[in-house]
Amino acid sequence: MKSKPIKCQINKLSEVDDQNDRATSNGLRNGLLKLFILLFSAFWVLALIIRLTVRDSAGVFLTLVFYISPLILLCLGAAIVFLFSWCVRWQRISLIWLILTLITGVWCWNTQFQKNEVPIALKDKQLPELRILFWNIGDRIWGMESVLDELRAVDADLIGLVEAGSDSAKMKRFWKETFPDHPFQIVKDGFVLLSRVPIANQQSGRLTEMGKYEFLDLELNQGQGRSVSVFLVDIKSNIFKSRKDALEQLAVQISAIKDHPILVLGDFNTPSDSDHFRPLRKWIKNSFEVAGDGYTATWPLPFPVLDLDSIWVNDQFVVISSENRWTWVSDHRPVITDVFLKTFKIN
Repeated sequence: MKSKPIKCQINKLSEVDDQNDRATSNGLRNGLLKLFILLFSAFWVLALIIRLTVRDSAGVFLTLVFYISPLILLCLGAAIVFLFSWCVRWQRISLIWLILTLITGVWCWNTQFQKNEVPIALKDKQLPELRILFWNIGDRIWGMESVLDELRAVDADLIGLVEAGSDSAKMKRFWKETFPDHPFQIVKDGFVLLSRVPIANQQSGRLTEMGKYEFLDLELNQGQGRSVSVFLVDIKSNIFKSRKDALEQLAVQISAIKDHPILVLGDFNTPSDSDHFRPLRKWIKNSFEVAGDGYTATWPLPFPVLDLDSIWVNDQFVVISSENRWTWVSDHRPVITDVFLKTFKIN
C-alpha cells in the first residue's frame, strides 16, 4: 500500500528532471540563437556599409564581403534574423529586422530584377537585327549535346563561348561540322566564336594576369568598310586578385576605337555593380540594364545570385531585347541580346 505514494514521488521527480532538462536545452538553444543573431547582425551591417560606400575597391577582405553579399542574400539574411529574433522573443529587434527585410527586398527588386520596355515604335519597324549569345560552358552538368541543343534553340547570329575546351584540330573540326550555318569561326585557347557574318582582323590579348580576350571585326557590308568591333572576354575568378587593372585595360582598348560600333561579350567574374566597371561605363552599357527582362544574376545555377556574365554595347547600337536564359546545362546562364545598328545594315 505504501508503494503507490513512493511511485508518485518518483514520477514527480522524473517530471521535474525532464522539465529542467528541457529548460536547460531551451536556454542553450536560445543562447546560441542570440549569439548567432548578434554575430550575423554585425556581418550584415558591415556588408551593407561596404555596398553603400567602397564596394570592391578597398582591399581583399572588403571585396570578398562585397562579392558574397549581393542584395538578394542581404534580403534573405535580414529575413532569417527577423525570424530568429522573433523566436527568442526579441520583439523590438525583430521589428527592426522586418523593416530591413522590406527595405532590402524593394532595393533588390528594383536592381536585380529588370523590366525594361522597348518603345513600340522600335518594335514596329522592320529593322535588320543581330542576335548575340554569350555563354560560359566550362562546368557542364549534362554534357556537350545539351549545350548544342540550347545553342540551336537560340539560333544566334553571333555565338561567343568561353571555357569551351581545347583548340585542337579535332575540336575545330567538331565546331565546323556542328554549325555549318556559322561558317566564320574562331576556336582558340578555350574561346569559341561562331558567326554568320564574315570575321576580319582577329587578334588575341591579355588583360594583365587576370584575363584574356579575342578581338575581331565583323564585316557587315563587305567592300564598304562597315564593321563591328567585338571583344570576347574571360576574366579569372581569383577572389584574392582585383579586377581593377584588367577592366581598366579593357576600357583603354575600347576608348581607342570608340567611334566604331562595339560589342563586348564576357564572363567578367565581377558583378555589374562593381566599382571597377566605372571606366567601361564611359564607353559602353550593359544590354540587360537597357532592355533586359527578368532576374539579372547568372551564377551559380541552380540558385544564381551574381550577374557575372553580360553583353555590352556602345551607343551606336539599339538594344531590342536582352535575356538571361534559364537552363540547367551549365553553372552559368547564357546571355542573349538582340540589337540593330543605328546607321549600318546587315547583309
